[in-house]
Amino acid sequence: MGSTIQRSFVKRITWEFISFVITFIFVYLVYGNFDMSLKVSLSLSLVKIFIFFIHERAWKKIMLGKTGNKNL
Repeated sequence: MGSTIQRSFVKRITWEFISFVITFIFVYLVYGNFDMSLKVSLSLSLVKIFIFFIHERAWKKIMLGKTGNKNL
């Protein structure tokens, strides 16, 4: 069972949107600054998208927990 690069990317984008909103609200509540909240949220989102994409692709190669592999 596998997944495409496109699926991994779209999956990450949809989750990152949720994460972005949570981060934005939290930073805004703490600092009360819209511009700062936007900059922090966007910066973190871009970094996390890249890191998660690499993480997701690496896990695609790991057989742990996948059915059909009799060695694990």
